[in-house]
Amino acid sequence: MDSKLCFGMVVLCLCTFIIGEVQAKEVHGLGSRKTGSKLPDFDAWTEFANPDDILTARSAYFTTNHDFTGFIGSMTVYNHNIRKGQMTRSYISIRSNANEEITAGWVVDPWTFGDSRTRFFAQWKGVGCPNSECRNGFVPKQSAYLAPGDPLDAGNHMTLKFLKDVGTGDWILYAGASINFLSEIGRFPKSLFTQLAVQANHAEFGGSVKFINSLSSPPMGNGVFARNIVPAGQPWPAMMTGLYYVRPDGVFVSINSYSYKLGYLNCYGLGKPTGSDDHFVYGGPGGCFS
Repeated sequence: MDSKLCFGMVVLCLCTFIIGEVQAKEVHGLGSRKTGSKLPDFDAWTEFANPDDILTARSAYFTTNHDFTGFIGSMTVYNHNIRKGQMTRSYISIRSNANEEITAGWVVDPWTFGDSRTRFFAQWKGVGCPNSECRNGFVPKQSAYLAPGDPLDAGNHMTLKFLKDVGTGDWILYAGASINFLSEIGRFPKSLFTQLAVQANHAEFGGSVKFINSLSSPPMGNGVFARNIVPAGQPWPAMMTGLYYVRPDGVFVSINSYSYKLGYLNCYGLGKPTGSDDHFVYGGPGGCFS
């Protein structure tokens, strides 16, 4: 092969790799990891509040029963200046019929992190972890550009992919600016799960909030009330897009059947705008009381 051609191919491959890494990092507006993002070693909500005083609500979609070994979806990152005792998040979760789950997305939680910055989160529920908010067990990839607890910049697009490693059986988590620019963030070891160690059966995606009963419910998504028909001239609600699950044979399948859960109907909504096959809108302004 001509030496100039060979050199050109090497340069092209190197540039493609660098561009991919840079675009993945741009999902949170960073060129490198931010320091000081260690997750707290305790559950702030149980530390600061009586469990009977904590209220929750979801604006979320659930896929029907499918066996899959991968799931992918995209969301936009938003920020809300909320108070301690309020939490809002957008997420994608994969689950098994044994009530195990892996969840990742963005969250604003002043009680947990001490501020109202938007942060990346990843957690699981499985063997030895009954409350769906376990953090220990996730194995971050060394030198990954993003880790749970890292700040995210509002307005950026974030794509998440969960993929079962054929060799180890672990669930690998990827994140990036789009499906074409994903980087491995870390993995959830197979040993954390029973049924999820083999495959997932359901997925959930959308938004959720948590708040104490002396405060109003916080905004969810981008704070715009979600509905099927968006009035002309009105801003679009937050949405999940590009949602697919990956069958055990490797085939990508779009979401064509689902159910949903919705709480505080005066404050949050759901919708699937006509003509937008892969757009699922969710969320609302909040402001509800118990």
